[in-house]
Amino acid sequence: MAIRSHDGKLYEITSGYSLPDDAWQYELVGLTGPPGTGPYLSVLIPDATPDGPFTPRPAEHVIVRAGGGIVPWPVLEELVHLLDSSGDLVDELRDLSPEATALPLTLNTWSHDDRRFEVNHFHYGDAESWCYELYEVDPATTENNYIDVRVPDALPESGPFVPMPAEHVTLTMHGRWTLPWPVFRRFLDAIRAAGDIVESTREKPTPVDRP
Repeated sequence: MAIRSHDGKLYEITSGYSLPDDAWQYELVGLTGPPGTGPYLSVLIPDATPDGPFTPRPAEHVIVRAGGGIVPWPVLEELVHLLDSSGDLVDELRDLSPEATALPLTLNTWSHDDRRFEVNHFHYGDAESWCYELYEVDPATTENNYIDVRVPDALPESGPFVPMPAEHVTLTMHGRWTLPWPVFRRFLDAIRAAGDIVESTREKPTPVDRP
């Protein structure tokens, strides 16, 4: 368990076995504000042997549950680093080639199993940021569930987009949505490959002692 402070807000990162899901769960929860009002991000790794010692299924079966709220990029990175160092993302077929991570300005469509996703990126003038947006194309639902990453513009009034350092970047989760880990991971990889995540100018999120 770890509690992190970023810009005066607290976030908790935990991991443990989720009996209802028969899965190992890595969870990021916002602690600032009334319970249930902060961001929620959970990565569930299904157990191939739920009646015995935990055996992670291949990463293609891992799912992400995203709940409404905003997560700072450095805190998100810490959760992803914990996953990468855990050894639980087995047989992850991660394609970091330019073809896989490139995001043309035209609409990008990704497929996973029988689900289809679209990725947009554009300058969001109202927020003075470059925005990366991921949502699912699902005619069967009217819910507006999606996620976006916003990279603030350091010089919004004076020319080409200049990304601010990573501590200003945020992941915003709209609604409550379950999506495949490979799609979520590819989304993050594509944003990094675009070069808009620049080195932070300050230290990583501050550890906080648990009372």
